[in-house]
Amino acid sequence: MTVRLAVVSDAPAVALVHVRSWQAAYRGKMPDEMLDNLSVADRESMWERAIPRGGVWVALDGDEIVGFACVGPAREVEGAFELYAIYFLPSAWGSGLAEPLALAALGDAPDTVVWVLEDNPRARRFYERLGFVVDGTKREEEFGSAVVQEIRYRRSVS
Repeated sequence: MTVRLAVVSDAPAVALVHVRSWQAAYRGKMPDEMLDNLSVADRESMWERAIPRGGVWVALDGDEIVGFACVGPAREVEGAFELYAIYFLPSAWGSGLAEPLALAALGDAPDTVVWVLEDNPRARRFYERLGFVVDGTKREEEFGSAVVQEIRYRRSVS
């Protein structure tokens, strides 16, 4: 496995990972119609704009991008870092690739937050293994016709 910063030419593969992972991970948690209509082309355009700003990392299995993480300044916690996203192709779930990707993306950030669906035990276990703890902050997010509950995790490294 290789972990590296993304380059613009990675956008199609990152977009594919983004769409396929959402369709698998959020089935039953978000509306099927919304998940079925996710567009790789739309996500590709989004990632072509995001990757040059930095903070996007990819995990490769051989030559194939199988996962990505996106990090940057926390949107709601002054001075903290935020893990905005980490997703893998469903075929790479359980492969052990997520932890090295997350750790590379997080680097030496002393204070990091991540939002996760409250009803996502797999993701919650993953963040807890990395040393994140629930900080008590919750929010509702709308995705199509669904309103989901998210909770914030926080990790402080001395």
